[in-house]
Amino acid sequence: MIDLVKPGAESESDSCKGSWNGWHLSTIFCICDIVFFICSATTMCLFMHGDPKALVLGGDPFPFHQCSLVQMAFATSLLLDFICWLWTVDKDKGRLFYLVVVINGIPVLSYGLLASGLAPILIDVNGRRLIVIRYMQWLFTTPAMIYLYSLLSSFRTQEVVISMMNGMIVILTGYLANVLPAPFDLIALAASFLAFYLVLQTLDKTIALAVAEFCSNEDESYCRALKGAKLLTTFSWVGVPAVWTLAYSGLISHAAEEVSYEMFDFIIKSGVSCIIMHSSLKTHAEKKEERMRAELAEERGTIKALRETARMKENFFAAMSHELRTPLVGIVGLADAIAAGSCGPVGEKA
Repeated sequence: MIDLVKPGAESESDSCKGSWNGWHLSTIFCICDIVFFICSATTMCLFMHGDPKALVLGGDPFPFHQCSLVQMAFATSLLLDFICWLWTVDKDKGRLFYLVVVINGIPVLSYGLLASGLAPILIDVNGRRLIVIRYMQWLFTTPAMIYLYSLLSSFRTQEVVISMMNGMIVILTGYLANVLPAPFDLIALAASFLAFYLVLQTLDKTIALAVAEFCSNEDESYCRALKGAKLLTTFSWVGVPAVWTLAYSGLISHAAEEVSYEMFDFIIKSGVSCIIMHSSLKTHAEKKEERMRAELAEERGTIKALRETARMKENFFAAMSHELRTPLVGIVGLADAIAAGSCGPVGEKA
């Protein structure tokens, strides 16, 4: 994230450093994320073959048409974000669109592959459907979502990177829990839940830090908006492992599992894009810039008041000098006339 400073206060080297450590680096991350996903998805579709039994499992056929609807929903969300980006005058917020392309664009591709039947569908060790493209999609979009949430506060880069890695561990170990036999699946499951807990702690800390930094008694509405975002984030992110646990325990049907995954997937990804791009919530950089502008306006007001005071002082001294000079000139003139004898002889006593 770029640290905004007052105009003219940063050197050229600092500017280049902030550029590479900030938005330029995130843009490179987004491009690499999309390219790697496309390459990975293409490789998977070409060399991994699905299990025909997974298409109709437990009497429930795989809902290809439902995947088309989810793809359309993500495409609509991405289109709305694109329209918002076109008319965004805030350059910093406009750059966030690159992250939104990763978060909502990759699901458009993944659900498109599922709807067309190109993505392989397997059966895991527990006899349930294993959709590899879904785990791959989560693996590439979760770090981007965590990074986007971190922009709400002055979160340290090191903590953000660790949280992004924890998010990837959640997905990888969750996938391993589906393919490893007992008791190794339980070990992978425990690691996944531990990493997920750490990710939730990071998201909670991010929003709590934003509340502490920018909320005050005069800004209660903004504080309520942040708490609402925290509630939505917690509910939606907990929903996916909850569905996974219910499916792992055999407490929900295959159809209910698929619908729940798709619902929470859309809520999580569209929710984060709405929170950052369309709501009144602002990133840490935007709030910091607002504070700087307010401080700069206050400084300009102070300078203007001091200049007005100096001008009034000069006018006062000029007026007083004029008022005192006029009678003094007359007095000096009369004294000179008297001393020259214009008014007659002057006595010794005078």
